[in-house]
Amino acid sequence: MKRYFIFLLMALSLSSCHFGRMIIYNVADVNDYKKFPQLPLQKSEQPFYFAEKTVADLDTALYPKQYIADDKITDWKSLFAETRTTSLLVIKNDTIVYEKYFMGNDENSIFTSFSANKSFISALVGIAVAEGKIGSVKDPITKYLTFFKNPGFEKITIEHLLNMESGIRFRENYFNPLAEIGRYYYGRQLRKYVITLKVKEDPGVNYEYISVNTLLLGMIIENATGVALDKYYQEKLWSPLGMEFEATLNIASKKDNMVKSYCCLNARTRDFARFGRLYLNKGNWNGKQVVPADWVQTTITPVAKVRSSVYYKYQWRIDSQGNYWAQGLLGQYIFVNPTSKVIMVRTGKKYGSVDWPTLMAAISKNI
Repeated sequence: MKRYFIFLLMALSLSSCHFGRMIIYNVADVNDYKKFPQLPLQKSEQPFYFAEKTVADLDTALYPKQYIADDKITDWKSLFAETRTTSLLVIKNDTIVYEKYFMGNDENSIFTSFSANKSFISALVGIAVAEGKIGSVKDPITKYLTFFKNPGFEKITIEHLLNMESGIRFRENYFNPLAEIGRYYYGRQLRKYVITLKVKEDPGVNYEYISVNTLLLGMIIENATGVALDKYYQEKLWSPLGMEFEATLNIASKKDNMVKSYCCLNARTRDFARFGRLYLNKGNWNGKQVVPADWVQTTITPVAKVRSSVYYKYQWRIDSQGNYWAQGLLGQYIFVNPTSKVIMVRTGKKYGSVDWPTLMAAISKNI
């Protein structure tokens, strides 16, 4: 017990540094959005509403038992309970065919995106390219981020960042207190941290999922457009997509005032679905081309293989069937089946023993 109190006192004394906050907060969880300062996104003045044809529960015949290995999961109810799902929304042809919230949540509950926000940042890069603010994804990142002095950064292009092929040295391990991700997630001086980054290998050689790539994309958007990232986010995505609710973006600190672009959009399930609808319609929103159609097409055309039948492209994942999704820690998903015209959003407190994209592909194919 004495050791515990000593440990706690040490953690509290270190609370001003990222290591202390790691000890206090432990591993990332769905309430993390409450632990960091935020910048607001205002709801649209002209919200878009999906039609509603909500059913009480999903058809038993749709239950894809062949994709679930957990013996405790035998039906829909146990699936959602065992995986600690907090919401599931299914939309087909712009109509809500299933919407259910769990663990005391409802349609007004806020859910954090974690890395699903990376796909939003990709859309903003595409918009900046279309506007001519970013010349090309082939541009070296040093054209927009002039502070890099360590060698090798001049070889890295924006496209390398988008495809997680930058070659930057960065450890993406939340359980390792010495890994860089802990410093970037819990630290308060992101603008200071990035200056010390180093390159470990030539870009374009290997795929390695590291969140710092998306952080740099956010910085490039700001520097190229001359607009703060949250303002650009509001102007180019949140308002045009008719978002029904207000949302927030986490920042490292009020002093640093830098959006943690690799994660931490805090929003409602239906608004996540609206972003999925944008990509389902090739970047077009009710007649207005919000994201260039060729950008969306490039995004959903697989190139770099991550694992068997799953690819990573421009901050999205794509399977061999043509489905694509934004994905965040603990099982946050914005899933799109373009063939069936289905959008699915799942939020939760953990993945559970479930391959969610495969399961959602099966459901969306037969819904």
